[in-house]
Amino acid sequence: MGRRAKYLNPAERQTAERARKARYASSIRGRLKRQNQNSKAYYKKRGRHTSKSSLSDQLKLSSVPNLPLSLISLAAMPLPTSNLFHEASCSADALDESDLWIWEQEPPYKYPETTMTAHEVQYTKNMADVMLGRRWRLSKAVRDERALRFVEGKAQELLAGILRGLAGRIHRWTTAASHVGGMGGGRNREMADCWLCWQARDIVSDSEEANILIGGGNPYCT
Repeated sequence: MGRRAKYLNPAERQTAERARKARYASSIRGRLKRQNQNSKAYYKKRGRHTSKSSLSDQLKLSSVPNLPLSLISLAAMPLPTSNLFHEASCSADALDESDLWIWEQEPPYKYPETTMTAHEVQYTKNMADVMLGRRWRLSKAVRDERALRFVEGKAQELLAGILRGLAGRIHRWTTAASHVGGMGGGRNREMADCWLCWQARDIVSDSEEANILIGGGNPYCT
């Protein structure tokens, strides 16, 4: 049997296409794309150099801080592919995350260690996967909130806030990394490495966002 036609005539096809475009235009993605197009048109008309200089003058900030190579390398490591990571990255209700707060504190850690049997090794790996999934989810929520603020015309405010915190976060990461390097093995070390990893990813992401904002672009239209 042949497949039934989706539209009976050209008028129905045009009506459906208009409805689809209207839905897209009202979506967050559509709004961001339109905002990005408008921004590009503005900079092309007014002059990109003038806009960038004005932004830098208003913020009185020169550039994004340099990132340590060790931080960049750690941020580039692939994320887990386990079901635990996927579930934690999708919803806060999927798994019990009540015990993870102690591992969100800055390392080094000095919690009592247990003998790292095969079971304990797997348990620690599972916990790290859940933590990375949780932090990926929280970072995405922050990025989505920033995207809406960008649409509202608050790019300069966003950039100022990102740059204001970057230098301190990089210093904290570097200090923590120096302490973690002297730790032994065990769960404390594994979770300290996990902390360094998700912090590095967040710092690199914020640095990339800031660079795009400084250049007059829209880092949230992907």
